[in-house]
Amino acid sequence: MRTLLLTAHLIGVGAWLGANLTQLFLARFYAQQNGDGRLAWVRATTLMARRYYNVAGIVIGVTGVSLVLHGKWGWDSGFIWVGVAVLVIGGVVGVAHFVPTGERQIEAIERNDRTLLARLDRRVISVAVIDTALVVLAMLAMVDKWGR
Repeated sequence: MRTLLLTAHLIGVGAWLGANLTQLFLARFYAQQNGDGRLAWVRATTLMARRYYNVAGIVIGVTGVSLVLHGKWGWDSGFIWVGVAVLVIGGVVGVAHFVPTGERQIEAIERNDRTLLARLDRRVISVAVIDTALVVLAMLAMVDKWGR
């Protein structure tokens, strides 16, 4: 049971981190696109913020709680709380930042407001870098078992 839970947990984390790294890698390319290509990219990344990351977060949360309930580590382990904190922060940032900023990016593209779009792009990249760093921090905490 533990092996299946841990595998599903790692799939969820891999989905989150992999999507972040892919978007960071492709962001500059799509920022240079005009018209339909740029609009499709922002619509896709906004859809990911609305749905994809929620599924990854649910998988991570459910399997993480199950691993604690059925494993040798308890709620008193610091690394577990690092993971919980990063999961909560990621969910809040998605709802409060990535979704509304994506919607504003779509509007800016449709109005051809390049100044606003460039500012929003920088904001998305900055927050995405922080989000990615937090995921990596949580992974480091889990691997090293901080605060056993």
